Amino acid sequence: MKAVGIDGYNSYIANNFINKYKKKYKIYKFREDINNLKELKKFIKKKQITVFIRCAGLSRSKCESNKSVCNKTNYKANQKLIDYLKINKIKLIFLSTCHVYKISNKKIKESSAKKPNSLYGKLKLKSENYLRKNLSNFLIIRLFNVYGKDQPNGFFLTDIKKKIIKEEKIQVDNSYRDFINIENVVKFLNFSIQNDIKGIFNLGSGNSYSLIKIIKKISKKVKKKSILKINNKKDYLISDNAKLKKIRFKLINEKNFNF
Repeated sequence: MKAVGIDGYNSYIANNFINKYKKKYKIYKFREDINNLKELKKFIKKKQITVFIRCAGLSRSKCESNKSVCNKTNYKANQKLIDYLKINKIKLIFLSTCHVYKISNKKIKESSAKKPNSLYGKLKLKSENYLRKNLSNFLIIRLFNVYGKDQPNGFFLTDIKKKIIKEEKIQVDNSYRDFINIENVVKFLNFSIQNDIKGIFNLGSGNSYSLIKIIKKISKKVKKKSILKINNKKDYLISDNAKLKKIRFKLINEKNFNF
């Protein structure tokens, strides 16, 4: 049974992974601040971790409001972890984001142009680059928009719902985005550990959804009119899943996007 270490254990993704696979792996939760390298080293050594999943980090909104703390937590802490794992030859699964990419009207491949427009995206890409240069045993997962059952605040769907209920103005571009169910995210984490998958992979449904239509659908569900300000800008951020298909990973329940 593999010993899997995970931080950010209270996060939506980590919590779902732990609950689903706690009987399959020895999953150990790192409960301290990820900036505390001394405690992290002790934890990895004591639990004899063979795979470490980095789920922890500040959100996009928190990064914008506290840039120095974000740089420390979302980059420097990753740098220190990578250095330690390199010495001890431990695999790292790093949860990254589709926000490292440049907006495109074509489906995005892992090799597509990078142009993050937020500090959050920039530090994810910076961490990725450091990881690729210094570690050979790694998996980078570039997540698209995650959704699913019992999703907390801090995600697109839940935040929009909250704004509609509070009758707050919603400013949105004429954008199309890719949404992936949490079930597929944790399924891929399991698949990658089981099959020792390495490299960089997009993780999205590969389907395109209009944000405006989604907002209107949520509005209808909560029976409250949304206050929408729609900008003329039209853009797309959709995953090309060719690499996922190549390793024979199959998505489930992504044809009927429901929330």
